Amino acid sequence: MQTLYVSQQNCYVGLSQESLIIKQGDRILGEVQLPLLEQVLIFGKSQVSTQAIRACLWRDIPIAYLSRMGYCYGRMLPIARGFRQLSRYQQQLSFTDNLITARTIVEAKLKNSRTLLPG
Repeated sequence: MQTLYVSQQNCYVGLSQESLIIKQGDRILGEVQLPLLEQVLIFGKSQVSTQAIRACLWRDIPIAYLSRMGYCYGRMLPIARGFRQLSRYQQQLSFTDNLITARTIVEAKLKNSRTLLPG
């Protein structure tokens, strides 16, 4: 498995069948097959097409956006298939179960705020 590093500025990452194509203007800088990728790192002012993002996320390939010096702005992570089931389960909970869960969350937040706040 490999990591795709896009470190040159003003690049464009697009999708062509089962490969990511890295372009700078009209010049093709490289091509990487999706099944070989583990993650994609985008440094600086480069862009990724919506089709390429969708293809990566569908194949469980995270994409990270970083500054030119490596500061991480954020990551796109695929939704694990288990979370979809969790969402359906949460929608089926009764009002009482929702209320118990909400109270537990608020109670934990209040307890945590007491720990962090001086006083």
